[in-house]
Amino acid sequence: MENGQEETKVEETKNNVATDESKTEKPVPNAEENAKQTAEEPSKELLEKIKNQIEFYFGDVNMQRDKFLIEQTKLDDGWIPMTVMLNFKMLTSMSTDTEVILKALESSELMEISEDRKKIRRSPKHPLPVYNEEYRKAQEARTIYLKGFPLNDTNIEKLKTFFSVYEPFENIIMRKYLDKEKKLQFKGSIFIQFKTLEDAKAFMARDPIKYGETELIRKWSADYNVEKTKEKEERRQKRSEGKGKKHDNAKEKEADHSGEEEENEKDASLPKGCVIHFTDAPDKCTREDIKERLGELDASIAFVDFKIGDQEGWVRLQGENSAKAVVDKMKDSKVLIHGKEVTCRVLEGEEEQKYLIKAKEEMANMRQKFVKGKRGKKGRNQQRGQRKRRHSENADAVPAKKTANE
Repeated sequence: MENGQEETKVEETKNNVATDESKTEKPVPNAEENAKQTAEEPSKELLEKIKNQIEFYFGDVNMQRDKFLIEQTKLDDGWIPMTVMLNFKMLTSMSTDTEVILKALESSELMEISEDRKKIRRSPKHPLPVYNEEYRKAQEARTIYLKGFPLNDTNIEKLKTFFSVYEPFENIIMRKYLDKEKKLQFKGSIFIQFKTLEDAKAFMARDPIKYGETELIRKWSADYNVEKTKEKEERRQKRSEGKGKKHDNAKEKEADHSGEEEENEKDASLPKGCVIHFTDAPDKCTREDIKERLGELDASIAFVDFKIGDQEGWVRLQGENSAKAVVDKMKDSKVLIHGKEVTCRVLEGEEEQKYLIKAKEEMANMRQKFVKGKRGKKGRNQQRGQRKRRHSENADAVPAKKTANE
């Protein structure tokens, strides 16, 4: 019954904020040490860790995406039985003694304990925010991009320990990519979301911050996203302008490598909550019609999976949980295209997971075809050159052997 956020905590973003790049989880203490502490009087440190972990579960960030816990809170006016809480592995790695857990929550302002001490809930005095586009923008406004962490010896626990001496934060996302062996590797950069905009500004105003001997690069998340979007657009324009022309091979390879690196990053971290499925599309509907209509709802579209004549399609947006904000702006989850109502919904759960896997595979296939196409074009050029030589003055010259690509 452990929810998905508990086990994986890997980026996204989506962007996605991205991205099932590492979502925040509280550090896991030594199990044997905790067993000894819970058998005796629990230490203040252990109680604080338990409180922080449960406050994370019921905090704004996790309750935005934790489907299991969201459904549980709907059953009994927000109350969650302790028997359910003991199914959370990260919590039980700290303690399985309900009295120790409840004692840790006695000092919490966010959480409440029932009179019979068998249930807990998020206090009604701290209602959840409305997760709309305005909230998403507020999240981005207090999020900072940092780069300069070791690639091979960094984990979420170390990062949380490092940032614990700074302003209060809600979430850390370790940015990752898929290597050639399809394994996730840390990029050396993170997104950190602070509790308030003032906390984020205070962090940005600090003197240079070092991780070990390395000074960290700091940028506002919004500025970083704008820079990356601009760089990607510039690369597209260069490729478009360069069609049919000869380019400096070295510069072209460097630009392609940079572009491929960026695309690999996107593939490895396709954000969750970013896919809209639509049905009842009119016969003459085109991708451009869909882009234009959703663009009117401030949708930042990454890809439209649709062909003319199809009745259904998919739209993949940029940024984690971006799809819900767009659908919420629709009337009855419908948009009007060519005078016909097109019904939209956000892909979730296993259906979303399957689609994102399919999207990654298709993107990888497209890149592979592009590379093969470039090689084949080179081979055909060589062949044309050989044919020309056959009709040259030196008719006795032996033509070069054909390459595999010919």
